[in-house]
Amino acid sequence: MTLLVPGFNDCENEVKRLTEFLVSVSRDIPWHVTAFHKDYKMTDPDNTTARHLVRAAEIGKAAGLRYVYAGNLPGKVGDLENTYCPNCHELLIERYGYLILDYKLTADGSCPHCETKIPGRWAPCFQGQITSHPYLPRRRRRPSDYSWLQSTE
Repeated sequence: MTLLVPGFNDCENEVKRLTEFLVSVSRDIPWHVTAFHKDYKMTDPDNTTARHLVRAAEIGKAAGLRYVYAGNLPGKVGDLENTYCPNCHELLIERYGYLILDYKLTADGSCPHCETKIPGRWAPCFQGQITSHPYLPRRRRRPSDYSWLQSTE
């Protein structure tokens, strides 16, 4: 995960070098680029914008990373909250922030469309949110309000 701080580590060259290093280790490393926001004692830099997150994610994808995510600005970064198959580009895990909306991996962690194995540790089926209180930006609902996300098995 990389916290993108304007004026500190957000220059294109630095992001490019970082993502090239990650690719040299493994193209399958999930890379999360997150937005800085003014808080507590660090209030000098501006907040990171969604546009800056998207640009950093584009650099990571261009470097060859297969699983790039722009986080902590839910609903503002296009499809960069989701997991897609690197082979056929099928939507596998749909998210809003940290809330999982849809889960389409097979029991062995493969894409149901082209059977590409997706690196990671996967449950045989989606069993609902692990946390009892998922981060729900600008929503004031209890986890029980999301009972439709629970597995029906």
